[in-house]
Amino acid sequence: MKDTPVSDVTVALDELLELLDLQQGDAESDAFRGKGSGFDDFGLYGGHVLGQAVVAAQRTVDEGRLMNSVHAVFLRGGDGMADVDYTVDRVRDGRAFCTRRAQAHQFDRLIFELMATFHAPEAGPVDIECPMPSDVAPPESLPTFQECIAEVGPIFGEQWSYMTRPVEYRLAYAPWAPTGPSPRGGIDYWFRAPRRLPDDPAIHEAVIAYMSDDCLADNVIVPYGVTWLDDGVQVVSLDHAMWFHAPARADEWIYCEQRPLMAGGNRGTAEARFWQDGRLVATAVQEALARL
Repeated sequence: MKDTPVSDVTVALDELLELLDLQQGDAESDAFRGKGSGFDDFGLYGGHVLGQAVVAAQRTVDEGRLMNSVHAVFLRGGDGMADVDYTVDRVRDGRAFCTRRAQAHQFDRLIFELMATFHAPEAGPVDIECPMPSDVAPPESLPTFQECIAEVGPIFGEQWSYMTRPVEYRLAYAPWAPTGPSPRGGIDYWFRAPRRLPDDPAIHEAVIAYMSDDCLADNVIVPYGVTWLDDGVQVVSLDHAMWFHAPARADEWIYCEQRPLMAGGNRGTAEARFWQDGRLVATAVQEALARL
């Protein structure tokens, strides 16, 4: 299968890492600034502010504490052409856990809020572990996102459909892939960064958080057979919860299994599970406005 040139994906990854490298107000400040997306077609992608807010919260936590949960609310649409200002509140520092609140502003308006908790790793047995689906094809055998879009056209709009993703991205199941939706009615894909990343766990957490919003909301409209560009369709992320169960590397293949959980009253909820080397490393749940 024909891939997007690795050099292009690597450039896109470098751009993502630059977006996640927030500028701090001063050495004593818990205020940070992140760049906008540079896209004016679809505003700010939810994973953009999610990833940057995760980084802002991480910057105020002692080294050695790993992120274990994120609860975020998308309050207003963002402007992709403008910088984003983040402030962090050090809510609590305990012996095992600490909690941070991060808020994102543009033009003095609150657009996004996140609560994150961090945990000092503890030794303990793994007693319960959900098994990875057994019907998963290896990533190298699957089409890229770009190959699928080349077949079906820009169903997400020109910019989002044709932009180079910052990761290697292989579609196992999707309405716009040859296989169609998964047996569970969702969109499943593999992803990894195209080159080795630093060992700092915070970088991997931020990249995985960024990718967790890539198409999670889409799952609530999959059963209806429509896409973002169909007349009358409106899909907007409302909130996002995520749990990091075990350390994972964003530069090694991660399988994302997604499914719709419910839809009704113009709202829908979808779930994503992230697997690496057969182990469940993260879970995300998102509610979205879904008007059809």
